Amino acid sequence: MQRIFTLLALLVTFSLSATCALAADALPKPGNFDEEEILITERLGTKYSAIVVKDFSTKGAEIVNIDEEEKKLLQDAEKDIVRALTDSTVKHLKEYGIFKKVEANGSTKANALILRGKFTRFNGGVGAAKWFLGVMAPKGAKTNISIDAELVDATTGAVLVRIKDVRSGGEGTSMGSGNMTRAFVVQAEDEGEELAEFIKEIF
Repeated sequence: MQRIFTLLALLVTFSLSATCALAADALPKPGNFDEEEILITERLGTKYSAIVVKDFSTKGAEIVNIDEEEKKLLQDAEKDIVRALTDSTVKHLKEYGIFKKVEANGSTKANALILRGKFTRFNGGVGAAKWFLGVMAPKGAKTNISIDAELVDATTGAVLVRIKDVRSGGEGTSMGSGNMTRAFVVQAEDEGEELAEFIKEIF
């Protein structure tokens, strides 16, 4: 019986040691986004020297708290929102100078990462939080965008990082439906800056 207890104790100790070793190897989460899943143990800079930023898709995005007139404005502004996210990400990555090559919608594959994703929701906001900053309002009540994003190895297609985020802020200073779409553009720009910052943190 004593031998069995000793064996069990050794197994538990080994399991805890292995778990601690794996945790120690995992890259820390920078904490820029609502959800961050990092599937790599080595920093990006050990393997990658280029990155391609793909335009995020808007297909199938949920549209909430937006009336029919505003939906038309959103449809007209979608290309600007998508471009704002791409351009902002590329701009800030170039400013950081961590990659030898940064491309928007390019085809580089050698030692390259792909940043890809989609807009999952456009939320027009509720009540006083609609278009305005609404600092005290709950996040879900504000005008905001939601995204899913992935960092992928350009050669193998392996997913290295997964991100989910809701981005609010940048709303207008006067009433009017146009401010909602302007808010989405500003939020996309802010999200691009955060994506670049996140990538720098794990580079």
